[in-house]
Amino acid sequence: IALWNSFWKYRKDSVLQNLTTESESLGFKENAFAGFESILQNEYQIQPTRYFFPVIDAFAENFIIDEADRAMIFTVLLTEPEHRTILENKLNAINSHTFGFDSGSITSRMVNALSDDFDYVLYICGFLVLFFLTLSFGRLEISILTFIPLLIAWIWILGLMHVFDMRFNIINIILATFIFGMGDDYAIFVTEGLMYEYTYRKKMLTSYKNTVLLSAFIMFIGIGSLIVAKHPAMRSLAEVTIVGMISVVLMAYVFPPLLFKWLTTHKGKNRPIPITFWNFFKTFISFTVFFLGSLLLSLTAICLMIVGKKNKKLKYRFHQFLCATMRFLSSIMIQVPYKIVNQQKETFNKPGIIICNHQSHLDLLYTLMLSPKIIVLTNKWVWNSPFYGWIIRYADFLPVIDGIENNVEKLEKLVADGYSILVFPEGTRSADCSILRFHQGAFYLADKLNLDIIPLVIHGIGHMFPKKEFLLRKGRVHIKILDRITPGNSTYRLNKSTMETTKTIRNLYKETYQQMSKEIETPDYYKDLVLYNYIYKGRSVEQRARKLLKSTRNFSEQIAQLPDEGSYHIEACEYGEFALMAALVKKKLQITATDPDSEKLALARNCTSVPDNLKYFE
Repeated sequence: IALWNSFWKYRKDSVLQNLTTESESLGFKENAFAGFESILQNEYQIQPTRYFFPVIDAFAENFIIDEADRAMIFTVLLTEPEHRTILENKLNAINSHTFGFDSGSITSRMVNALSDDFDYVLYICGFLVLFFLTLSFGRLEISILTFIPLLIAWIWILGLMHVFDMRFNIINIILATFIFGMGDDYAIFVTEGLMYEYTYRKKMLTSYKNTVLLSAFIMFIGIGSLIVAKHPAMRSLAEVTIVGMISVVLMAYVFPPLLFKWLTTHKGKNRPIPITFWNFFKTFISFTVFFLGSLLLSLTAICLMIVGKKNKKLKYRFHQFLCATMRFLSSIMIQVPYKIVNQQKETFNKPGIIICNHQSHLDLLYTLMLSPKIIVLTNKWVWNSPFYGWIIRYADFLPVIDGIENNVEKLEKLVADGYSILVFPEGTRSADCSILRFHQGAFYLADKLNLDIIPLVIHGIGHMFPKKEFLLRKGRVHIKILDRITPGNSTYRLNKSTMETTKTIRNLYKETYQQMSKEIETPDYYKDLVLYNYIYKGRSVEQRARKLLKSTRNFSEQIAQLPDEGSYHIEACEYGEFALMAALVKKKLQITATDPDSEKLALARNCTSVPDNLKYFE
């Protein structure tokens, strides 16, 4: 309307005047063009679609769509087939309100829209599946373990379809969602089989896998046979079925067993504490900081070796830095507080031979923090370690590859500089934290250098970071510093041979460690260990163990009433939470337990941490 008014604004009068003049000269009647003049003189307004209904009804009913929120006007253009795409693209390029299409492009757009919606729906379904798996299993680790095969199988399906040039269509894309659901079921079946075997130690996984295989075989027979169909849509159903079922079955067979065994076993044996997200995370964080601290110490040692070389003052500064770093690293170990028991106020100012029981790789962390005046006798592996070998060498830690007696002269010089010498007389880490046989080297050295022996007894390091695991547990570390044993001590050294000294001091360690264990290893101490025996065995089993430990305060009152030695029988032990806790705390008490429910008894019997003093009977 605006264009119409703009066009005739300055042309209307001249056109009408010329029209009147020419019509008279040609013999037309005076009002012959009155209708045209009326059109030009009329003021036009925007009208609703119903105003034009007579015209639309007569000529354009099939070319106009008028709805409450939008309207569409379309027409049919005829063109050569080879020009169809070019014409469509040009029409679509005019503006956002103009577009061209044909039946083929409409179908293609519908499939693309369905595919986009399918991706969105797939993401939502995947999230919901993961959410409900977590609710069902009660552990995020198990739900992710079950979900990973679905994710990888879907990637495989898309990859194989691309390799074999298969396309999604309206029919087979719906079937793909059904295959995704079946893959979910297969992964759940296999995971439940793994959990059953882990819980009861009965071989059932093969039965679960056979069920999956039978279901997949029926699917192959039912829909996979359409691969011989001539109709493309029917054949595409078979193609998606074959590719999809092979992928989901293969992933369900491979990944859940692989991941579950990594979580629960180590070198073919059940882990005392299975891997969880939390203990894996805190191990990663703690050892990342430990690695960075070791790297900083190594760089410092390298720089000092280049700059200061044999400068004693710089070397002592490095020992101070090493001691401070060990204290910092000890303090940031997540859920592992430490306590130093030093009743005689030992300062390590006077050189001596420090001996310590050996439980873990982290023993050095908690011993070197005690004083900057400590030198350690190490083995060949530690001396040549690329991880902290520079630290060891610059700090004058000495290897005992060729025997302690060959290092006496070097040690005498270090002692003269005020350094004490740390030796682990067991020579190796104790897997169960018990006191192993002592070697005589440390005691020979004490006699040879005429030095006091300073006994350190550590407890808890082997529990929170055991020898056969590289996983940080929750725990508490205690370092107890005993009285110095001087060369004139008649109980342990005076007029004693090196072998006699070794035996008597080992007995001292056994008695001290036993007393520390009795004081420290309470039900609260073993709470986490007991609880970890019931995870990955089903939601209800874990929840029951948690509630029972919380409501009974870890059975503290019941266990306090038990004798320290002798025998004790538990009727109706159910899943064995109380029996396990009692056996761990009361190590000298022989406990027997039974339950009328054979499944509960089997679960209790097959807990990983069941000690030798606990027996289950039918």
